[in-house]
Amino acid sequence: MKEKIRLFALPACRELVRDESNGKLYRVVLAGGGAPDVVLCHVFGSRLEIVHVPISEFQRRSASDCQSEDRFVRVKEDPFDEFKQVTSRTEGHVWKSQDNWNRIKTLVEDLDLFKKTLYRGAQRRRILEKYADGQHVSVQLIRRLHRLYLQRGMTPSSLASNLWRCGRAEQPPRLLDESDVKSESKERQFTNRPGRRPSGVGHYAIPSKLLNQLFAQYVDIYLTNKEGPWHVDVPDELMEHIRRASAGATFPARRPAKQEKQARQTGRARAGQWPHAAPTRDGKRRRRTMQEMVDHLNYVCRCTRELRDAAGEVITLELAPFEEVTLRQFQHYWLTRVPVAVRKRRAMGERTYALTGRPKHGHALQHSVGPGAEFMIDATVADVYLVSRFSRIFVVGRPTVYLAMDVWSRMIVGVLVTLDPPSFAAVALVLENIITPKAEFCARYGIQIEQQRWPCQYLPSIGFVADRGSDYMKADAWKMVTQHMHLSISNVKVRDPLMRALVERRFGVIPVHFQRESFGVVEKDATIRGAPHYAWDATDTLSEFTKKLLRAILVYIQTPIGCEGADPDMIFRGMADTPLNRWNWGMDNRTGALRQHSLDEIRLATWPRATATSTDRGLEWQGVYYTSPYIESTLIHCWGKQHREAVPIQFNPGDMSQIILVGKDRPEYGYQSGTNKQMPGDVNLMEWNIKCLVDRANSRKQKQAMQSERVMENLNNARESHRAKREQREALDRAGLTHPETVGMHAARKQERRTAKAPQVPTSTVGPYDSDQTEDPTESDIADRLRRNTLDLLGD
Repeated sequence: MKEKIRLFALPACRELVRDESNGKLYRVVLAGGGAPDVVLCHVFGSRLEIVHVPISEFQRRSASDCQSEDRFVRVKEDPFDEFKQVTSRTEGHVWKSQDNWNRIKTLVEDLDLFKKTLYRGAQRRRILEKYADGQHVSVQLIRRLHRLYLQRGMTPSSLASNLWRCGRAEQPPRLLDESDVKSESKERQFTNRPGRRPSGVGHYAIPSKLLNQLFAQYVDIYLTNKEGPWHVDVPDELMEHIRRASAGATFPARRPAKQEKQARQTGRARAGQWPHAAPTRDGKRRRRTMQEMVDHLNYVCRCTRELRDAAGEVITLELAPFEEVTLRQFQHYWLTRVPVAVRKRRAMGERTYALTGRPKHGHALQHSVGPGAEFMIDATVADVYLVSRFSRIFVVGRPTVYLAMDVWSRMIVGVLVTLDPPSFAAVALVLENIITPKAEFCARYGIQIEQQRWPCQYLPSIGFVADRGSDYMKADAWKMVTQHMHLSISNVKVRDPLMRALVERRFGVIPVHFQRESFGVVEKDATIRGAPHYAWDATDTLSEFTKKLLRAILVYIQTPIGCEGADPDMIFRGMADTPLNRWNWGMDNRTGALRQHSLDEIRLATWPRATATSTDRGLEWQGVYYTSPYIESTLIHCWGKQHREAVPIQFNPGDMSQIILVGKDRPEYGYQSGTNKQMPGDVNLMEWNIKCLVDRANSRKQKQAMQSERVMENLNNARESHRAKREQREALDRAGLTHPETVGMHAARKQERRTAKAPQVPTSTVGPYDSDQTEDPTESDIADRLRRNTLDLLGD
């Protein structure tokens, strides 16, 4: 039997091997094609080093069982990989990189000519000189481009320009040798003022490390809006430099030198934190300006004469005409040394930043398993005045509305309307409404519905979420709930309205259904002088307001709430993304040539290109939000002119789970962010677009189907409001009044409370409320009432 011959596979071009005898890293630049040897090029160094190894020797030294000192070991990690190369978006860098490739493209694409340049001697010299003459450049430039092409991967990107290094304080590694793999910070040493000649006459301060130390102190003052007088540390070295130009400098407002202590790392240096203004100093009118910082810095460093009067006020101040620090210098330090997140926070203010400016890193549904897991509870004072149920001429004030909402489906599972002020104990009363069948609850107000139209009558399996949830345990009612029902109540995150906004928004979208047809609705200008007296327009009683609120809830739970949160299975079943459909569905379905290229390189070369939009929720493309280190550090903080700026990306049409974008210095992946209400996952682009089209069609269909019910709601609300207004007008005419009485509001409110707490007998809801059934007041009663109102107004 013939012995099997073991065939040796030649190495792939661009593959990396390490020579264990000297530790050098080589790249295979030529193998096969009739060549008698394998050509290797040392990837580091400023000189071209090419090694020719016969194929038989390369086979011996690269065998897996070779144990000699000169063996070759294959290396997978390429120091010049596409994702490790620093890139730049500047036009100069792009133009220079393309120019470098155009100058050497013909040389390296001619295979016969390229092979001859891999062998040293007079032939290679003549080839390069002739090629340089044809390109009208020096032979040194062609030699350098030829070396870089072989060392850095034999691709057009290996000839990328180094123009992006100019002026950078942090210099990435140059990779001249294997030890040069770390970035380093370099402070430029200026001997003259950089930039073009200034238009003004004067001697300006030259940028230096000492000047930056002063800028850092004034940045702290600028961020904290610290009250003056300010004192700063002026380095001794800087004072000596200033005195050489101006011997009379006095350096006022300089902080006295303290006893030297052992240097320790501050908390800000450890955590990368920056100071911010206190709430009392965060108003726009109390913020410090950059001009104030620059003026004070010039005062500290350039003051030569200062005179004060007997009261201590400055009457004469002279500044030396040297070393002037300009506003543009401080602005340059602010824009280049202070992170974009800090600048954004300073520009927007602490409160606005916390509400709308801070990045969003999640969504309420990302931890919710389905309907019935967690309920959110919140309360608000309704924007409407009510009148007494006994007499419409008495205004009892604005009611308190409590809502309980299922987190996953946005379904309203409980509602409570009361005239009592908001309290922790009253919130516990919502639990009763949660477990009450809603058909029975609506029947109390004359609304007849079927149980499946509002199928919520159970407590959550995990617990409740509320604002200041831990404070609820101070109420005895919540202590009993936790002890006997084992239901927990937890806090929402402080200063983060992501979770809280879910239920608070319901207080806006639900009452709007009936507020346009109601009287006594309070507008935003209620506390402004000259605003209408909205209490005089009150017409509805507590029960009438509750009835309108219930009708609005029934409309809300059947109205599409958005286009991001619907499950694909719901969409293709023809179900609109309404709270009711989400609740019902969730209850049923939830409980090629021998050239080595990396995968990243292939993706960079083949994936289509598009543009995405930077938002505070991440990088938005096709309605999906993506995140990455660069997005989180820079793009997510864009505002002002950079808001919603187009960012070039690359995407895979068959998999939307990730994209590629150019990060700070190099490409990086972007993955679907937690801010997506519905994660597309690895769906392809066409399916995603079809899903979005069907979803919108379902919403339009549902809205059209609900049109008649919305019209009925508006008609009924308008009819009842006008009936109430007519009855009130008749009652006012009988009482001889022009508007409802608000003087005895406190007493009327007490009476309403006592009535609400007393046992009630179910009343028939058939027929309208007849205010004429009450006994008409006599003339003496009217006179007594007018006398009491007059005394109340006079404060007697």
